[in-house]
Amino acid sequence: MTKLKAKSKKTMKRMLLAVAFLAVFNFSALAEGPNAAEGKELFEQQGCPACHAIDRIVVGPALKDVTKRRSEEWLLKWIKNNVKLRQSGDADANQLYADWGGAAMNVYENLSDDQIKSILLYIDEASVPPPATEGDKKDGDVSVDQEGSFYSKTTLYILVSIGLVLLILAYVLYRLKNSMQKLVKDTEGVSVDEKPSALRKKLSKINPTIATLGVISVIGLSLGAYGFYFGVTEVGVQRGYAPTQPIAFSHALHAGELNVDCRYCHSTVDHSKSASIPSLNTCMNCHAGVQAREKYNGEISPEIQKIYTALDYNPDEMPDKRYGPNPTNIKWVRIHNLPDLSYFNHAQHANVAGLECQQCHGPVQEMEVLQQHATLQMGWCIDCHRKTEVDVENNDYYEKLHAVAKKDIEKNGDKSKYLKDGKINITIANIGGLECSKCHY
Repeated sequence: MTKLKAKSKKTMKRMLLAVAFLAVFNFSALAEGPNAAEGKELFEQQGCPACHAIDRIVVGPALKDVTKRRSEEWLLKWIKNNVKLRQSGDADANQLYADWGGAAMNVYENLSDDQIKSILLYIDEASVPPPATEGDKKDGDVSVDQEGSFYSKTTLYILVSIGLVLLILAYVLYRLKNSMQKLVKDTEGVSVDEKPSALRKKLSKINPTIATLGVISVIGLSLGAYGFYFGVTEVGVQRGYAPTQPIAFSHALHAGELNVDCRYCHSTVDHSKSASIPSLNTCMNCHAGVQAREKYNGEISPEIQKIYTALDYNPDEMPDKRYGPNPTNIKWVRIHNLPDLSYFNHAQHANVAGLECQQCHGPVQEMEVLQQHATLQMGWCIDCHRKTEVDVENNDYYEKLHAVAKKDIEKNGDKSKYLKDGKINITIANIGGLECSKCHY
C-alpha cells in the first residue's frame, strides 16, 4: 500500500511538472507575438510581391515606412477588408483608393491580427537599408578587381603583329644565309653543280605557250567554279544573320525558360501575311511590374528601362501620372527578309498548315540573340513543298481535296496518284505548291 502511494505521488509530480512546462512553453510562445520571419513568409505566400515592393511602386504603392504613415489599427482594418473599410466611409481609405485609380486590394480576412502584425514587422525591418559592404561597390569604384583585363582584343592584335614580324625576320635571315653561302663558294672557287633535275628535263620539252594557257585555264575554271558556288550560296543569303537590336530581348528567356507562346507577342501570325512586331504595350503587360531589380542592386534592368524611356513612362509615379507626353518608337532591326518579288503568307503556313514557328525559324527558344536559321532561298522552299505532306483527313480546310482524293482512289485503286503505301499521300507540290504564280506574281 505504501509503495502504491509513493508511486501515485511520483506520477502526480511528473504530471504537475509536465503541465508547468506546457504552461511556460505556451506563455513564451504567446509572449513572442509578431515575428518578422513569419511575416516575410506570409508576405510571399499571400502573393503580396505581385502588387507591392518595399522601396518602389509596382502595381500598388511602396510599403516602406507604412507603419509610420498609418496607425496599426487602421492598417489591420485595411488589410483584412479594405472594401468594408471604404464602405464605412473612412476618408483615408477612399482617398487611397481614388489615388490609385480604383485598383482594389485583395481581402485578407483569413489572416489573424498577429499574422498581419508579423507582416508589418517584416516591412519595418525591410524598410531599414542594410549597412554597406565591400561587395556592394559598383563597377565605377576604384576597388573593383581588374583581373582578366590583360586578355583583350588589343592584346591579341599585338601578339599577332609580333608573330608576323618574327616570320618576316626569319624569312630575311634564311635568304641572307643562302646568299652568304653562295658568296663564300664563289670566293673560294668552288664550282656549282648546274646538272638539271629529271623534272626540269621533262618541263623543258613542253611548249611554254601551251603550258601558260593550260595554267591560266585551270586557274580560271577554278575561280569561276568558286564564284558560281559563292553566288548561289552566299549572295543575298543571310543565314546566321543576328544583328544587335536596340533592346537585348532574349528569346531563350521568354520563349524558352518562361515558356511564353510565340503567338502572345506575334499576335497576327494566324490571320495575317505578317507575324507582326509586338507593340511596347504588349511588353508592359508584364514589365509594368517585372523590373528585374534583384539582379541590378535594386535598380531597374537597363533593357527594361529602355522600354520605359521609349514610352516616356515613370514607374515611380502613381498610375494616372506614369505616362509622359513624349513616347518614341523602338527601331527594331529586321532579321528575316525575302526579296520583293516573293510572296509569303504566315497565316497560310501557321494557321492553315499548322506548322510550328521552329520549322522555319529554328529553335528560337534556345536563342539568346535571335538569328536567321534557314537560307530562305527558293530551293529551300521548293524542297519543303516537295516533302511536306498535307493532312487532308484532319484539316477541314482541305475537305474538298480530301473528297477528290477518295473518289480517285475508289476509281483507280492502287494506280491513283493520291495513294502511296496504302494511304492517302498528297504533298504541297501536288496541289500547286510548285507553281511560279503562287509565290511570284
